[in-house]
Amino acid sequence: MFKYLISVCALFYFVSNNAQIQSPDSFLGYELGTQFSRHHQVVDYFKHLDANSSLLKLQAYGKTNEGRVLQLAFISSKENLENFESIRREHLQNSGIISGPKNDNKVVVWLSYNVHGNESSSTEAAMKTAHALLTTYSEWLKDTVVILDPCINPDGRDRYVNFYNRVKSSPNNTEGFTREHREGWHNGRTNHYIFDLNRDWAWLTQKESQQRIKKYNQWLPHVHVDFHEQGINSPYYFAPAAEPLHEIITPFQKQFQEVIGKNHAKYFDQKGWFYFTKQRFDLLYPSYGDSYPTFMGGIGMTYEQAGGGIAGLGIENNEAITLSLKDRIEHHFTTGISTVEIATINKSILNKNYQSYFIDQNYKYQNYILEGPKHRLDALQKLLDYHEIKSEQLKKKSLIKGYEYQQQKNSSSSYAANSLVVSTNQTKGKMVQVLLEPKTKLQDSLTYDITAWSLPYAYGLKAMATENSVETVPYRQAESESIILSESAYGYALDYNSFNDSQFLAALLKANIGVRFNETPLRNSNKNWDRGSLFILRADNQNNENYLEKTAELAGQFKQILTPITSGFSDSGPDLGAAELVLIKAPRIGLLRSDAASSYNYGEIWHFFEQALNYPVLQLEESQLISALESIDQLILPSGYYNQWDIENSADKALLEWIKKGGKLIVMANALERFADHPSFDLSKKEPEPFNTTQINYSDLERSEISYMTTGSIFEVKLDPSHPLSFGIERYYTLKLDEKAYNLLSNQYNPFTLGSKAQPLAGFIGHKAINNQSNALVVGIESKGRGKLVYFVDNVLFRGFWYSGKLLFSNALFFL
Repeated sequence: MFKYLISVCALFYFVSNNAQIQSPDSFLGYELGTQFSRHHQVVDYFKHLDANSSLLKLQAYGKTNEGRVLQLAFISSKENLENFESIRREHLQNSGIISGPKNDNKVVVWLSYNVHGNESSSTEAAMKTAHALLTTYSEWLKDTVVILDPCINPDGRDRYVNFYNRVKSSPNNTEGFTREHREGWHNGRTNHYIFDLNRDWAWLTQKESQQRIKKYNQWLPHVHVDFHEQGINSPYYFAPAAEPLHEIITPFQKQFQEVIGKNHAKYFDQKGWFYFTKQRFDLLYPSYGDSYPTFMGGIGMTYEQAGGGIAGLGIENNEAITLSLKDRIEHHFTTGISTVEIATINKSILNKNYQSYFIDQNYKYQNYILEGPKHRLDALQKLLDYHEIKSEQLKKKSLIKGYEYQQQKNSSSSYAANSLVVSTNQTKGKMVQVLLEPKTKLQDSLTYDITAWSLPYAYGLKAMATENSVETVPYRQAESESIILSESAYGYALDYNSFNDSQFLAALLKANIGVRFNETPLRNSNKNWDRGSLFILRADNQNNENYLEKTAELAGQFKQILTPITSGFSDSGPDLGAAELVLIKAPRIGLLRSDAASSYNYGEIWHFFEQALNYPVLQLEESQLISALESIDQLILPSGYYNQWDIENSADKALLEWIKKGGKLIVMANALERFADHPSFDLSKKEPEPFNTTQINYSDLERSEISYMTTGSIFEVKLDPSHPLSFGIERYYTLKLDEKAYNLLSNQYNPFTLGSKAQPLAGFIGHKAINNQSNALVVGIESKGRGKLVYFVDNVLFRGFWYSGKLLFSNALFFL
């Protein structure tokens, strides 16, 4: 009788709260797994749930580059959703973000689906999971708030779904070599700009990430799951994670991953499904959808289902097992429900340890002090502010004692007033350590991603990590000011030392404003002007009536301070009419796309021009290159895997003639191999010591190989301060993503190199690979006739977060 009453009550609860709710199958008109759902159908389904259930609240949080809606579904009891804001605030009290008493009221679980668009089963599973929580498992919702993001990457998802629907056979074919299992070059994994959104949580270079992080910071959940797919021959992966784990991860966070994993295993065992744990997917790199939530106090996890863009509706793997979309959906559905279940059961334990995570702050360093040009500091402070990490500035010039990043040892150094100060004595102090620490401690050098990312190096700043307190005041960004420029001035000038200055220069050139730079230092108008300063002179703008108004408008937009120039006669150094004052020509730039190019690097360059520099770039197909050359001044060859240069090839022959006539070819990273060791070019590779496997056991091969590898390491660069590539760059650190090394160019320019005893400042590189980096090229310039090739050994635009790389790349565009 008691069970009967419970069933009746449960039925009444369901009916009263979900009057007209439909299952995904009923609403969509097809069984989940029999075809892929387009994003608009997913949006419509969640709107249906929102309209017909008092247990779900739908909230749009932005749009993608291609205009698709981004949305969150908040699923909880009717009472909880009616007290939505108070529950959120009470939860944040447990972290200390909001002041107030600690509590054990609710547990917050955030489920993120389809960050990689062609890992497409997860969005289908999201619909099934939401329906099940509203119906079958609604009793959990009294103590639990589930935040469900059905599709982080709608642009990528629709790109994949549209591809598959366009080419698939009827019925679908399960043989992997057929067309429906072979996506094109710009596949559905990435967003519009070909960025991997699962590497962008910390760097926030992408529109989707920036909009999502605002919502994430409003909740900081106890548990976050990022649903993925992997190769078709791998069993399902779930937590616990593999090593290395960052040292700030607490024993409880590790232990609770075990608890969650065992709960999943219970259900997978019942079904006889294969799975694995504790391998491959680590928690070190901070910009993943599992590591970032972990470093923000949660239990962050990746779940990986076999599949991906190759899988389609079904594919036969190497064990002759047909992997179907239905199976993939069911596996993700099972772990999603299991996650909510185990979090609900452990509400009190999760709250207790969540509170402890933010209270326990035993840091080696109390403050990170960063000195550099104002606009660089502003850019870093803006990134920290996105993460709601507090920062201040030194009240006065101070002598600071601590670990000095450049010298790699403890010392004392003077830091200017207004230097940026980031303290670990704040709620998000652990993330401060992760992002700013000079070296990340490695438990294991075999990792899934890079092992170095320290932002002081990325921004090219003088930096100190200190155990001491310092006197600070609130940080003040540079402010826009209303500027009135005088027609009587000979011109105006500004210092050039940040990417903000590159953006300002790009805007001036787009507005047809004449700008010069000085090749040698000079003194004019009571001010010393270092190499690379920018001069906007009246004589260069005689035919531009509104150049002063436009210059003032742009100076305000980019927060620039312009110094009036009273005369062309310099106190020392060249006069402003001398040959050393070079007029900058607004370049017409092409970006070459081919199937051999790295789609990631192509996207990084494309995004750099359109969203960072805001300067036009022409996207060129390889088949149209010859006809396009006469219309461009510069061509960028993205990193990739190209055939070696062939002087008999008509396109190569035309390209070389174009260079000799004055063209500039910028060659990125792996693309250098196309030119290396070819008699037409001076570029040559440094060959490492051969890897000899004769005496190595099979089980030791992988670990032996890493002696010849790097998994992302940072090196200090030796630069020529007089070279135009160095304009505005006092110090530069390069992020090496592979072990390749090149010799210095003979009788050419080698403005950026590694020294004779090159050693990494941070990150792992094997001892065999280190030896090959001494006296290696970083950036080289080879002249050909009136033109040149610019060789970037490392990808200076990697994932869009290496700030100094953007400045260096801009210099190559505008000053060479």
